[in-house]
Amino acid sequence: MRRLLITVLLGAASAAPLAAQGSLSLQGFGYPTGQLSTRAAATAGALGETDPGSPINPGALPGSGRSIFSFQIDPEYRRVSINDRNVNTTTVRFPVISVGTRAGARGFFGVSFSTLLDRTWDASYADSVIVSGTRVGSRVATTVRGAINDARVAYAWQFNERIQAGAAFHAYSGANRINLSRTFDDTTTYGALSQNTTLSYAGSAVSVGVVARAVPHLFVAASARWGGVMRTRYDDSLATRANVPNRYGVSFTYDGIPGSTLIARINAEQWSRMRTLGSSDLEVKDATEIALGADIAGPKLRTATTQVRLGARTRTLPFGVNGKAVSERTLAIGGGTTFARGWATLDVSLQRNSRRSGSVTETGSILSVGLTVRP
Repeated sequence: MRRLLITVLLGAASAAPLAAQGSLSLQGFGYPTGQLSTRAAATAGALGETDPGSPINPGALPGSGRSIFSFQIDPEYRRVSINDRNVNTTTVRFPVISVGTRAGARGFFGVSFSTLLDRTWDASYADSVIVSGTRVGSRVATTVRGAINDARVAYAWQFNERIQAGAAFHAYSGANRINLSRTFDDTTTYGALSQNTTLSYAGSAVSVGVVARAVPHLFVAASARWGGVMRTRYDDSLATRANVPNRYGVSFTYDGIPGSTLIARINAEQWSRMRTLGSSDLEVKDATEIALGADIAGPKLRTATTQVRLGARTRTLPFGVNGKAVSERTLAIGGGTTFARGWATLDVSLQRNSRRSGSVTETGSILSVGLTVRP
């Protein structure tokens, strides 16, 4: 019975109808946030490999120039359309917090906390069961609150003006707090039933990265992450085990146009390494994303400089629905400005996501506001 309960809970979204859950993007173990800072999100992730505030490429850390502290808030508003029905949901995330400081003349040390997968949803549907020979109507509800988080410790070294590289250790942890309940229509005769369960996750990985100027005005950045074992525990007992997904990414940045930077990035993530962490019917797919972006100098506001950013991305989400992959297309816009005599930066971005799996569609708008302080 206990193994059956674990399997049902690990099956993630399969416990309730998609329309009730109200999201294509939160299937399986959750939505991959991309681990992007607000600045990188404004280019739809194109800046991810060269952005020191995004915990993706440890070789990008020296790009901040000096000590850095940054955090952000990302509320998302979603609408799912299925069989002429619309379901609206809202999720608020705090996806990236990072701290970094110089370590000598050429070294840089950084610590970050980010969300690898976010899984927060509610589902409910009408049902009936036979109690003492009588069929009784009821409503079954599932509430999930959780995420898998990435704590990264990184070190980078700037060899010269043309090349910098770094390495990092990642510790993954998190929990899914799941509540299964059944409330009977006849509340005077039958009491409500409730089951609370917490599934915890633990894993590790290492990553390396480099940022290099290949030729004048052209920078190449690349990074790789190799995942170790990830375990799921239920009531302090080992339930399942799998592996942290490997990830490989590369980007090309051109700054030959005065005041403008153009970026192209490709990223591949082997989510299928997580398959045995869930139930046997969990649909897990490797994902590839391609992003194009621009970072353009904006008008000056008195003494403050501004940036305008644009981007577009296409990718596949890791967890499918009814045998079909979930595709996502993103358009992004944003900008940033400095204040406090250049010691602080305020960035804002808006991502418009369009997701599809078969006849089911979902639109999502993610507003990100990030603050970076360079003391």
